[in-house]
Amino acid sequence: MSDGFPEIRFQGQLRPSQAEAIAVVEQQLAAGQKRLHIVAPPGSGKTVLGLFLWAHHIRKPALVLSPNSAIQSQWAARTDLFQSTLTPKQLVSTDSNSRALLTSLTYQSVTLPRRGDADLEADALDFWVDILIYKEQAQDPAEAQIWINDLKVHNPDYFEKRMRVYRKAVRDEAILKGNALEMLHDSSQQTMETFKHQGVGLIILDECHHLMGHWGRVLADAHDYLDQPVIIGLTATPPDEKGKLQEDIDRYTDFFGPIDYEVPIPAVVKDGYLAPYQDLAYFVRPTPEELSYVANTDDQLQRIMETLCTPRVIKMERETEPESEGAPETETAEPPIERAEPLQDWLLQLLTNLELPSGKVEDWTTFERRDPSLADASRLFLQHRDIALPAHVPPLSVDLIDEDIPRLNYWAPMLDRYIRHRLRCSPSQADQELAQQAIDQLRLLGLQITETGCQACASPVGRVIAYSRNKIKALVPILSQETDNLQEDIRAVVIADFEKTSATSAEVEHLLDEEAGGAIAAFKQLVSNPPTDWLNPVLLTGSSVLVDDDIADLLQSRAEEWLRAREIDVTLTRETFDGFDLLNGSGSQWSPRVYVEMITELFQAGVTRCLVGTRGLLGEGWDANKINVLIDLTTVTTSMTVNQLRGRSFRLDPDQPEKVANNWDVVCIAPEFTKGLDDYERFNKKHCRLFGVTDDGLIEKGVGHVHAAFTELKPEGLEESVQLLNSDMLTRSAKRAESRRLWKIGEPYQGIPLKTIEINSSGRKGSGWGCMPFQGLRSPWSAESLTKAVSRAVLEALQEAGQLSKDSSLQIGARSGDYIRVFLDKTSEADCELFLSAVNQVFGPLQGARYVIPRHVHQIEDTWISRLLPDLLGRFFRKTEQELAMVHAVPATLARNKRLVAIFESRWNQHVSPGEALFAYRGAGAELVEEAQRAGCVPHCKIHEKEIFL
Repeated sequence: MSDGFPEIRFQGQLRPSQAEAIAVVEQQLAAGQKRLHIVAPPGSGKTVLGLFLWAHHIRKPALVLSPNSAIQSQWAARTDLFQSTLTPKQLVSTDSNSRALLTSLTYQSVTLPRRGDADLEADALDFWVDILIYKEQAQDPAEAQIWINDLKVHNPDYFEKRMRVYRKAVRDEAILKGNALEMLHDSSQQTMETFKHQGVGLIILDECHHLMGHWGRVLADAHDYLDQPVIIGLTATPPDEKGKLQEDIDRYTDFFGPIDYEVPIPAVVKDGYLAPYQDLAYFVRPTPEELSYVANTDDQLQRIMETLCTPRVIKMERETEPESEGAPETETAEPPIERAEPLQDWLLQLLTNLELPSGKVEDWTTFERRDPSLADASRLFLQHRDIALPAHVPPLSVDLIDEDIPRLNYWAPMLDRYIRHRLRCSPSQADQELAQQAIDQLRLLGLQITETGCQACASPVGRVIAYSRNKIKALVPILSQETDNLQEDIRAVVIADFEKTSATSAEVEHLLDEEAGGAIAAFKQLVSNPPTDWLNPVLLTGSSVLVDDDIADLLQSRAEEWLRAREIDVTLTRETFDGFDLLNGSGSQWSPRVYVEMITELFQAGVTRCLVGTRGLLGEGWDANKINVLIDLTTVTTSMTVNQLRGRSFRLDPDQPEKVANNWDVVCIAPEFTKGLDDYERFNKKHCRLFGVTDDGLIEKGVGHVHAAFTELKPEGLEESVQLLNSDMLTRSAKRAESRRLWKIGEPYQGIPLKTIEINSSGRKGSGWGCMPFQGLRSPWSAESLTKAVSRAVLEALQEAGQLSKDSSLQIGARSGDYIRVFLDKTSEADCELFLSAVNQVFGPLQGARYVIPRHVHQIEDTWISRLLPDLLGRFFRKTEQELAMVHAVPATLARNKRLVAIFESRWNQHVSPGEALFAYRGAGAELVEEAQRAGCVPHCKIHEKEIFL
């Protein structure tokens, strides 16, 4: 080639998503862009995409960096899809000392910090000295140095542990100041120099979400050192910014820029390049012992509130002084010490005087605007206690308060303000002690009040629920059902946070032993129950392998064959325990990398049908395409980690072309208690960015794709129907073919996200009773027919008013749990949101509505004549009466003037009910609203907002 780069050709065919990404990148490169940012799910072909861009577009020596050796090897292996005149060694290398056109290394190999450097040691010691003086543990540098030297002699392990901390702190500080390359180990510096001489023109940073830290600081400087080659950042998900330094966040954002192309998981599934899947959940209650602890802790909240609301007696301080020797003592009274008024009195005074920490404000509007959380919390609290609000404070509409939100969430703002600004500032020692007592108790409930405010924190209750023993027991019914579903083909993976989950506080030591909720507890549960013992489980730990005793001999034999075939010098031995064996390896080559790969291949071959491990071992870079059941016991909620875990089961299995993966979450709930939904909240956070197929054949983002009753706040009615719901989930697990059909693989799709709402009006007066009030119709309304009629009236009114495109297509679908889904197809995002907002207002509360409109139904009753005649004739003699069923709001966008109101009224009369739209603020409209509220004829629908992929 004229540019000196050899001819390298891709021998396969690009997937649609890969082709779209390359088209975008071509435009960016043509515009002079040299930093490209691509997000694509595991299994979507990121590796091939990066190699194609290198071989066909960048055409320069390249460096690929990955977070671990497994991914490093995958890049080298995938070059076999490219045809070249070069030898394999000339084309690709995984050794920094071996020159090749493309070199695949780990981040660690090029960012290794220097160690044992004299300057670094001195700087670290100086930093330690400064810390000791700052924390008043030493008076001066000499005293601090004596203490450090003594520690080095008498406790060298602790000394070295602390030195590692301070070395890292010194290195990080230097790197943040732009001295990253100077702080590298000699080997890393030599590697950088080698690539500079080679003229690397492309750096591919795989799983680049890892670069919000040390690796990112080094590579930002390295980019300039290597004369600014083209950068391609690839990741399955953007990084989690929580707990990161702002400097690192800013550097990452500046370095990669905005996302140039994102491959949505549904697109890759619909194109047939990832396996379809369904998300399922199994719910458990805490054990009796755990429940008792949760209940007792929950009672503490009520006791805290009762204590804070109890009037306190002013404390009289007295002291006695003898007037003279032998004279009787007389009491000298000190001024009384003022006690803080109880919480409700303080809140009432606060609202009466409109007092904020910064001072009084002039009116309620200003008070509410400056501190809306306190304004709502205080009003709600006082109203619930039937305490009249000051005349200038408007009452809070309790109908607008979602009862599903835990009480502590509402009470937190006022508790925080009362404790910090009243009790702590009280001159009474008793009040100050009461403040500390309340703070300590609230911390147990997950609310931490500090000097500057309040925030959520980890609570012992949350930990007990997260690692409930019943979550481990749920593995048996789930895997028993999946075994019935798949028989010999089952390949299940159970993933926990840790091998062991030690209790961290004295409060829960009696409930959580060191194995609670961990991978070891899960493994023992499986081997001790016959239905799951049949799976021959294997547990991968950080140092060894636990094997079901039924296959211990076979697995050891197959493992030894595997090691010999790869010339890995390891000797395997076993120790026998109750129900399982411990497989140990000895030899310098025995490492997690070796035995994870070995056991994975035996899992793929069916020697074991169930792997148990931690997200550390079975996480990023681990691949087993036969997984068809994944059970997630972890507590992680970041989209980055969740996507990595779920991505394990999406891989296509060539031996099972109809593969459908079931991904299970096990959730422990106790909704009746303050912290009883902590685990459900984690479940919700896991799914908030995940798409999944729903029972009406749409691809939906969020927890609702698992079940229509699941919402962001609370699973509706779950506490009454756990057994029924679990039974439904187990039944759904067997319907893999139905799930695959719902994905509509291979059918055309728009490839865009759209908003939708789901409406549940069942069980409410006027929604499912009575007949349609039109001449000749005797059909009763149903939730679906009513939702469709109202939505059509709204759509046509908006179109006639010129507010919505006439090309928009109304879509209505029924979901489980009596929910009706509503959305617009073939329309813009803005039009869709306008329409859904209008429908939401019609089915929502009447508060604030400018115009309202009645909905009538026909009530049909038999007469003495209709009872005598056959049904076909008798229906003509039945008695029909019109009755008010509901009063609805006219959507705000159609209530701005009389012309728009008339348009909506016309369409309402056509599709829903005869009735006149009335001005709601006075006259007949105000009377209609009052009558409807008195009769209970106002909407109380449950409405969920969702995002779907079409």
